[in-house]
Amino acid sequence: MPVALSPAATPALQEALENAGRIIDRQIQEDRCYPDLSELLAVPAPSSPTVSGMSDMDYPLQGPGFLSIPNLPEISSIRRVPLPPELVEQFGHMQCNCMMGVFPEISRAWLTIDSDIFMWQYEDGGDLAYFDGLSETILAVGLVKPKAGVFQPHIRHLLVLATPVDIVILGLSYATLQGGSGSLNDSMSGGMQLLPDPLYSLPTDNTYLLTITSSENGRIFLAGKDGCLYEIAYQAEAGWFSQRCRKINHSKSTLSFLVPSLLQFTFSEDDPIVQIAIDNSRNILYTRSEKGVIQVYDLGPDGQGMVRVASVSQNAIVAAAGKIARTIDRSVFKPIVQIAVIENSESIDCQLLAITHAGVRMYFSTCPFKHPFSRPSTLTLVHIRLPPGFSAASNVEKPSKVHQALYSKGVLLMAASENEDNDILWCVNHDSFPFQKPMMETQTKTHVDGHSWALSAIDDHKAQKIVTPLNKDLIPITDYPVVVQQHMLPPKKFVLLSAQGSFMFHKLRPVDQLRHLFVCNAGGDGEEIERFFKLHPEEQACATCLILACSSAACDREVSVWATRAFFRYGGETQMRFPSTLPPPSNVGYTLGSPVPPGSPMSASSPYPNPSFLATPAQGLHPPTMSTPVFTSSSHMSQPSASLSGIMCPEIVFSGKHNGICIYFSRIIGNIWDGSIVVERVFKSGNREVVAVESSVPPQVLETVLQELKGLQEFLDRNSQFAAIGSLRNPSFATSANLQQRLLGFMRSDGGSSQQLQQELQRKFHAEAQLAEKASLQGIQQLVRKTCQALALWKLLCEHQFNIVVGELQKELQEHLKVTTFRDLVIRDRELTGALIASLINCYIRDHAAVDGISSHLQDICPLLYSTDDAICSKANELLQRSRQVQNKSEKEKMLRESLKEYQQISTQVDLANVCAQYRQVRFYEGVVELSLMAAEKKDPQGLGLHYYKNGEPEEDVVGCQAFQERLNSYKCITDTLQELVNQSKAAPQSPSVPKKPGPPVLTSDPNMLSNEEAGHHFEQMLKLAQRSTDELFSIALYSWLVQADLSDKLLQINSPFLEPYLARMAKVDQNKVRYMDLLWRFFEKNGSFSNAARVLAKLADMHSTEISLQQRLEYIARAILSAKSSTAISPIAADGEFLHELEEKMEVARIQFQIQEALLRQCSHHSSVQDAISQLDSELMEISKLYGEFADPFKLSECKLAIIHCAGHSDPILVQTLWQEIIDKALSDSVTMSAPDRMQALSLKMVMLGKIYAGTPRYFPLGI
Repeated sequence: MPVALSPAATPALQEALENAGRIIDRQIQEDRCYPDLSELLAVPAPSSPTVSGMSDMDYPLQGPGFLSIPNLPEISSIRRVPLPPELVEQFGHMQCNCMMGVFPEISRAWLTIDSDIFMWQYEDGGDLAYFDGLSETILAVGLVKPKAGVFQPHIRHLLVLATPVDIVILGLSYATLQGGSGSLNDSMSGGMQLLPDPLYSLPTDNTYLLTITSSENGRIFLAGKDGCLYEIAYQAEAGWFSQRCRKINHSKSTLSFLVPSLLQFTFSEDDPIVQIAIDNSRNILYTRSEKGVIQVYDLGPDGQGMVRVASVSQNAIVAAAGKIARTIDRSVFKPIVQIAVIENSESIDCQLLAITHAGVRMYFSTCPFKHPFSRPSTLTLVHIRLPPGFSAASNVEKPSKVHQALYSKGVLLMAASENEDNDILWCVNHDSFPFQKPMMETQTKTHVDGHSWALSAIDDHKAQKIVTPLNKDLIPITDYPVVVQQHMLPPKKFVLLSAQGSFMFHKLRPVDQLRHLFVCNAGGDGEEIERFFKLHPEEQACATCLILACSSAACDREVSVWATRAFFRYGGETQMRFPSTLPPPSNVGYTLGSPVPPGSPMSASSPYPNPSFLATPAQGLHPPTMSTPVFTSSSHMSQPSASLSGIMCPEIVFSGKHNGICIYFSRIIGNIWDGSIVVERVFKSGNREVVAVESSVPPQVLETVLQELKGLQEFLDRNSQFAAIGSLRNPSFATSANLQQRLLGFMRSDGGSSQQLQQELQRKFHAEAQLAEKASLQGIQQLVRKTCQALALWKLLCEHQFNIVVGELQKELQEHLKVTTFRDLVIRDRELTGALIASLINCYIRDHAAVDGISSHLQDICPLLYSTDDAICSKANELLQRSRQVQNKSEKEKMLRESLKEYQQISTQVDLANVCAQYRQVRFYEGVVELSLMAAEKKDPQGLGLHYYKNGEPEEDVVGCQAFQERLNSYKCITDTLQELVNQSKAAPQSPSVPKKPGPPVLTSDPNMLSNEEAGHHFEQMLKLAQRSTDELFSIALYSWLVQADLSDKLLQINSPFLEPYLARMAKVDQNKVRYMDLLWRFFEKNGSFSNAARVLAKLADMHSTEISLQQRLEYIARAILSAKSSTAISPIAADGEFLHELEEKMEVARIQFQIQEALLRQCSHHSSVQDAISQLDSELMEISKLYGEFADPFKLSECKLAIIHCAGHSDPILVQTLWQEIIDKALSDSVTMSAPDRMQALSLKMVMLGKIYAGTPRYFPLGI
């Protein structure tokens, strides 16, 4: 469908967008280059273990130093939910055993008392359920997500209970689930039902089971007090050689199930397995025994195998730890109270973590580093992390008596016994310092009422990675740090269970900590807030601050104001850095994250920051101690070009505010920025596979990203004084050369004292830095605005059956879309966005729906991509398409006229060729002519194209040439249509043919195709309409087409003042001058200008050209004579009479030239000299002397020589006699083969013929010879 072709962005704006895009590219790349856990721990390889925790900077907040923020919390306030009263009563009936734990998958806590199990919602203590169908004491409990296809869909989980006698497996179903659909969280709110009849039950064979764990693929593992690892294998139906459910001992031989467990226990060592940990990301299982033995089992790449690959005793671990941390008392390395897997989403190189009673963390690796897909082969201690309190300057009490520990994605929680009745909860993590090497962590501790029975992470949210064909090699395997994802992921939530109830709390993200400081300080300033901006790198703190400042939530309204205030107060300012005082930069470009040593930048400050920082860069209260250099294309200062007093040309260091905006923007959009827009999905349709193109990003993700980005856009708009591009239109700041030239100009200043010069330099440098930052921020703002609109369009396409809209695109555009990133769509692919919008509107038109609504919506959500002109174009196209369905001729013409009126409003932006093609299809040829002429006029309103043409098309007139070409392109739509009609009018009618197969006739042509007569009629009508134009350049284009189409007769029928100048010009400048001169004399003759016609014909006859034969030249002279006679008859002018006489004389000589050529042709000679002479005689009319000397005489043409001297009036009796003698001799020699009478007859005829010519002039016909 026709598309409005909106003008491209100005070069300055496009360059600003490109520069902004490069900044975002670099920042996204930096966020992806966060260090692996092994890098944070400074472990180069498994064979080079390290230790940390003894330096003051390992825990920078553990002392009273400058970075300490007393009120900076790590965890939220703890919410206590008491145990349900019914449970408290049950404790009084306990006889043998009770246990407590958490099932975070179903949001339930559980408690066993003897043979009964109770479950309730730990969030509010409600929905209490129980199972009392067992007669034996419950020893172990486990929740399992069952294998796919084994149970009915409503059974979403299995509850596994182990007693001394048997193992019972129960089914859990949920009231809201129907047919296996519904989300887990929804099912929780709908109520849980524990099916009373066991799904499986099997004996324990006297095995005392201590713990039950399952893998994500549904395998169930049990730890025995006998030190063995068991698995329950289950299936839907029993097989020939397998039961529906059986117990397998993986610590013994594969036939161990045939041996009674009583005999097995007799020979086993008494070291119970007390913990099983499964790494579902790598399919590795770990066990920890009561004596601290850690074993490693490889479950295979598919998670279905079982091979024990390593076993390490506690003594071996302690010995290895002692060698690594030689100065530390070895008692802190045992006993191990917890092991935790480190999934590949957190680290490629470290796989397991062990925590001791003293809070020491020991990191293990099971395979070589940098091999993420290797299978486990060993268990190697690679790092020891000592807890807080081990550094020399620390005044923090060391952890002790740790009995519960939980490690979840970098967060370590430890419950340590303060006394018999209370615990201390430690929280250690490095969320605030994800990019800092070596690892820096924060720590906190809080008191918990009661003894901790269980500790678990709940509501574990994970950001969806958008992996597409274009970015699959760029997305890291591990998850991004919290600080990178904190804008879209909620804080991690944990629950601690004790006899007093469930204690729930959040691990606060940096943004939560900052919000807490704002609320505590009731404003955007204060010492603690300032320290927060120093604890974190300035630009990172600004990015965190922006999350709050851009929030539109009602609860954040006041916090947003405070955050905005802090952003400007503590966000620093742009500065100059002098490379002479610093090491040379290691890279060039948009470099984020490189600290600048204090004191090196030149800075200035003002009493209070200016909130309109985009218009006038704000100045902080204090010069920042850390900054981040960012080099844009307008400030490449990496190569100093001059020096002044030893100071090299400085580099611009953008402020934390600028970089914070870039960081926040990149984190919002980073998940989709360099990914594909579309992906191909293969699905089955019957027996065949179908490939469909779908959006690479779900609509709900697009909506989330769009809302966050709108918040940033509104923040930028609120805090700027410009609405348009502003200085982006000013080219003076567009290039690095301009900026560098100005800076060097400052440094060449003459006069003044050294101090005055330094102050002047500082002032000028600071002003230049501010201007550079302003320009960069304006580019960022434009990029944010355009990205918002591109996202809104993408989301809208998803809401309109994305695959159908894309399917409407041309094939080449579909292929182009597959290899286009969202970044390129935003920054430079205007054609593709236009095509997608056109395709969407085309879907509406095809469904006979009005486009007004969708057009208005597009203007609202993406005015940069869909302008008012685009809306007009859509309306015009709707009218055009609807006209196809209308049968009433007058109504149809009315709609087409309305569409033409709409198109004419935007004729400079419309896809003219496309619209004209559609007008041709509906036979609206009038629209083709009028729209094309209007487009040409609007594209060149000053008539520069005609001026260029009339001036001879000079090469130096670039503007004129462009206007000329624009007009010709518009005219081409008319001439192409005319050509189409001409072709159709001349097309041969299809002849009937024998059918290829039986059946009804097959249509072999388009039923809408014009007949020859119709095409001819439309051609005549369109040509008449075109002739009415007063556009001289169009008339010229039309004339040229008529000539090229071999429609000269039509051309000469045109009555226009532009035709004669056109033909005259073309006769001079065109390569095919003969054609145009031929047309010109015909034009003169048709219009009664016989004198001019005669003169053109004379020029044609005289023209030196191999295209004109001598015969044609004679005809031209003959016509010229006739025209000249007609002219003298009408107006007897002396000059015309003389010209006529000249023509007649020229005719006489031309006839002799023709006679010579005929004589040469009669010779039938193939000699090159003869053929050359014949060609030369065709190429031009010659003087009579040349004809004699170069042709008649050399080739001995006696008759021709006689004719020449006769024509010249040359009297030479001897020559005449000689020529006659030669004529007679040649006649006789030519007839030598004849009989004597015939020879005499031939000679007689020759003499008679010549006598008739020369008898009137006796001196040329001497009878006495």
